[in-house]
Amino acid sequence: MNENNNTPAVTPNVTAKITWINNNPTEAKKAAATITIADSFAVHGISIVEGQKGLFISMPQRTSERRGETKYFEIAHPITAEFRQAMQNAVFEAYSQAQALAQQYKKENTSQKPIEQERSPSESTEPVQEGDETFPFSLDEPNEAESDNVPILGLMM
Repeated sequence: MNENNNTPAVTPNVTAKITWINNNPTEAKKAAATITIADSFAVHGISIVEGQKGLFISMPQRTSERRGETKYFEIAHPITAEFRQAMQNAVFEAYSQAQALAQQYKKENTSQKPIEQERSPSESTEPVQEGDETFPFSLDEPNEAESDNVPILGLMM
C-alpha cells in the first residue's frame, strides 16, 4: 500500500528474456536474463544461480571493499514481495522455455546422421576446399568445445 494515499499498489507487467545460458552444469551461475517492466524500463544482468536451496534470482550488483572485506550491493531490486514474485515468475518461465528450446535443438541436431553418398570409381575423392562455390558454408568440422554451444534466441549458448 502506498503510505500517502492508502491505495493498493499495482504490480506492473514483467517480461523476461534469457540472454545467456551456461553449458557447464557444475557452475553455480546457470543463466543471465533481462527483464522489462511495464514495457517501459529494462534491467540487464540478472543472474539465475543454483544455491543450496535451489535456483534463485540475483540482481545486478556492485562490489565495495572496506577494511579488507568485500561487500556486494544490489544496484536495483524489487521493493514489494508481490513484485519480487512477478519478477521471479517471469525469469524462471523464460529460463524454462530457453532450456526446452536448447534441448530440442540439441536433440534435432544430434539425431541427424550424415548421409553417405555412393561414389563411382571415376569420381575424385579429393577434399572439397572452403570457398568452393558449390558449398556456401565452411567445411571445417566443429571442435568438441563448439559442439556444446547451441544457438538459441539469437545467442550462442
